[in-house]
Amino acid sequence: MSYFPYMVFARGRAQVARHNLTGSGMPAPAGFEVLAQSLATDIGFAGSVALPTFEAAVAERLGVAPKRVIATLGATGGMHLAAWRFFRPGSRVASETPSYEPLRALPRAFGAECVPLERDPTDSWRIDPARLRRALTGARPGHVFITNSHNPTGTLLAAGEIVALAAEAERAGGVLVCCEVYMEFAGPRSRTPAFRLAPNAISISSMTKAYGLGGLRAGWMVLGEGLANERESLLDLAYLTYVDQPTQALHAGVKAMELLESLRAPIETVQRESRPAFLSWLASTPGLSASEPDLGITAFARIEGIEDTVALAEHLLERWDVGVVPGEFFGRPGHLRLGFGLPREALSVALDRLGKGIAEFNGRAPRAT
Repeated sequence: MSYFPYMVFARGRAQVARHNLTGSGMPAPAGFEVLAQSLATDIGFAGSVALPTFEAAVAERLGVAPKRVIATLGATGGMHLAAWRFFRPGSRVASETPSYEPLRALPRAFGAECVPLERDPTDSWRIDPARLRRALTGARPGHVFITNSHNPTGTLLAAGEIVALAAEAERAGGVLVCCEVYMEFAGPRSRTPAFRLAPNAISISSMTKAYGLGGLRAGWMVLGEGLANERESLLDLAYLTYVDQPTQALHAGVKAMELLESLRAPIETVQRESRPAFLSWLASTPGLSASEPDLGITAFARIEGIEDTVALAEHLLERWDVGVVPGEFFGRPGHLRLGFGLPREALSVALDRLGKGIAEFNGRAPRAT
């Protein structure tokens, strides 16, 4: 059994299209030689300087005590550690759906019972706390595993919604684990991290999606106030898994935090130029429907009349040289995740080909030239 087939796709088929709409994060930043210099400064033991400095920088940025911050090997490493610690045999995990595959795979991998927590497509993919209560009824402990903003739809849950979900987890004796990598697309004053809202919440993030720094694997988890005593247990699991992040990457991560205002410039360009073009195309293209994303550079579009979106994605790739992510990877066939983080002109060309390719697949248009 494969736990993570999406990543096989992402490392292979997702990268071959000339007109690539599979991306959910910004490209690596150009012109930041200072980051490259940081990578060459130190190859010594990370735990002596680089690791505590990185955790302190995250803590200062988020306004929390450093003892509640744990550096992780990207957000993926943070999710893995949280799952290993809490999603044990005998526990139940309500994992959102549609969802990024690890949210469904990690509870199963560690022996927990995983039950779907359906987001409502008729309500902009929000989560009904009453539905969560039903999903956790009888569980002890019962945990909640979500993303905010949501991958793949871009829906952002408000602070009150996060509080309500964490309360349901607390009722079941569990924790709320929230991956917030896409919340970095928001301005600093617009973020509502779960750790700040509920004592039994864990926020997980990284510098990958919004800043294009995935190669650093610079991630972190922040523990809610009621979980501060879990630090040593989580560190023990981190040591058993990978010990520390690379020293150079930690130094570069600290430097990147000093440059975040400059690193946000490409995000503003996409929001100003590419996002309106994408939303206009979405509204004017027949046979597609999607909620407008609150954050990030992806939308999750329903393709009317088509359920096998794996076959559609293959058709788009082979005949139109367009890359998209099938909804099957998110547990929701009949949908495509579409990334709009390209420069506006390149995006317009890709979207034009995408629309024609979908129409052709439905038998309503001439073949590609």
